[in-house]
Amino acid sequence: MFAAKARPIAWPLFSFYFFFCCLIGVMMPYISIYYKSIGLSASEIGRLMSTFTLSGILVPHFWGWLTAKVGLPKKVLQLAVFGCFICVIPFNWNDQFESLWLLTCAMALFYSALIPMTDALAVRSIRDLNVPYTRLRVGGSIGYVVAVASTGFLIGHFGPSVVIPVMCSYLLLALITTFFIKEQAYGVVIHKETVSFVSLLRSRESVFFFLLAFLSFMAHAPFNVFFAVHLEDAGYSGQQIGLLIALGVVMEIVLFLFGGNMVKKFHLFHIMVLCFICGAVRWFLVGWFAEILWVLVFTQLLHCITFALFHMVSIERVRLLFPERYASQGQAMYSAFAIGLGGGLGMVGAGYLWEWLGDAWVFTIAASISVLAVMILWLSQRLR
Repeated sequence: MFAAKARPIAWPLFSFYFFFCCLIGVMMPYISIYYKSIGLSASEIGRLMSTFTLSGILVPHFWGWLTAKVGLPKKVLQLAVFGCFICVIPFNWNDQFESLWLLTCAMALFYSALIPMTDALAVRSIRDLNVPYTRLRVGGSIGYVVAVASTGFLIGHFGPSVVIPVMCSYLLLALITTFFIKEQAYGVVIHKETVSFVSLLRSRESVFFFLLAFLSFMAHAPFNVFFAVHLEDAGYSGQQIGLLIALGVVMEIVLFLFGGNMVKKFHLFHIMVLCFICGAVRWFLVGWFAEILWVLVFTQLLHCITFALFHMVSIERVRLLFPERYASQGQAMYSAFAIGLGGGLGMVGAGYLWEWLGDAWVFTIAASISVLAVMILWLSQRLR
């Protein structure tokens, strides 16, 4: 999978992605089931989950500044993982919204930094090794599948109370893995800037890209928070829910393994149109036909397009829009505006709309957001 020269650097990063995404594979689909089991309302669940993403608006910029200041990305990553682990432990003994919200805020200060920090470290570490980024990122997809399937099985046998202890276990394993990552200190390069980061950020290409990324994560928000609850209400067991979620990520793994160079062979416009059209179809079917198993299987097959392919395009787009000296800032901005603001507002809105309109209409709104993105893409081409 990795050449001999690349293995000492690639395998630790692959392993960290594995265990960190195991955490995501437990938290994103199942913590809403846990919150529901302790009596929280849909709006409270939405507000709690949105804290993780809304914190990504500002927090990654601090961690990016700290990494540049210290010059030791591995040490900063270890600090963030350790802080996240310490914050999640008290979740085991709290069941009130107020205390859970405070704990979630504390955890989010560390958690929201992990994805952009890891992506930036991974891209920088492999730049001279001829290793595609997707080859490392697939470790996270495999971890997500393992966690989703195994946690669904555990919930089916022991109940939702297993969610928090399993999250703690995967965070501890992720922390241990960081000690095997090869430290690569950032060098300080003094040069005269010809183009500022702000001017790159304000370019028409950047504005359209970040707007589309914002809409993509907003459309995915109901899925990330309430998909497991939606399926549970439709009569599916914990094992069935886990297998359905795992199916989507298996398709993601296939794309990451064999489609790493796909985004360079097709026009960006056509790829994004495909992603959003598939998103519109996926969310509409999930909302109104969840009781039909084969329909859910089909929608999960689309996951490799609506999420994985769009993520591949986004990483490549950030790389092209921002030169290497602005790469970390570009990645942080993508995380802040798309994952943080788009996903966060989507989660808050989904929580309230779930109570006001019902589950089917929430996913219908997600489908409408995808249609809006297609219209914006068409407009962007007309303005060329």
